[in-house]
Amino acid sequence: MIIRFLTRLRYLAMASLLALASCGGDEIEFVLICPQVLIIDDASHITQYAPGEGRDLLDVRFDAEIGRVNWVCEFLVEENRVEIEVSFGMLALRGPAADGDVARFPYFVAVADPQGTILAKQVFAIDIQFPGNAMEIGHLERISQTLEYAQLSQADKYTIYIGFQMTPEQVADVRARQ
Repeated sequence: MIIRFLTRLRYLAMASLLALASCGGDEIEFVLICPQVLIIDDASHITQYAPGEGRDLLDVRFDAEIGRVNWVCEFLVEENRVEIEVSFGMLALRGPAADGDVARFPYFVAVADPQGTILAKQVFAIDIQFPGNAMEIGHLERISQTLEYAQLSQADKYTIYIGFQMTPEQVADVRARQ
């Protein structure tokens, strides 16, 4: 699986990865770093076709691509939780076979542990309305995730994945284009 890391400064500077000893006594402070958020390359673009076997430009109902992603974290130290606010841009296009002015684009958010095992996945949907004769619409999606950890200092070892939730046919189309 090819994964594209879309630019985002990690919540704290990478130079601060190491634990910092405080000046007062035996206390040690750790720099807490957000989990990374990645868009799955194979799931960053989706095309919805009109019913039937046609797969050319005239058969496109709607098309969308996930763009830039940004995120910030708030660490709730006493509760071993991180609240993450994620936002990502999406560009949606209305094709010649569109049968209305509203398109629904399902997408998922999944959380993986340091070994890459998916711990949780949730599917959401974005409904985009194309007003009048608009053929292209930009959209900014915002979601919140709360993650709990045994050790909060391990938060940066986890990954949040985002991508379009696709049908088997859509996955086959993506793989055929590669």
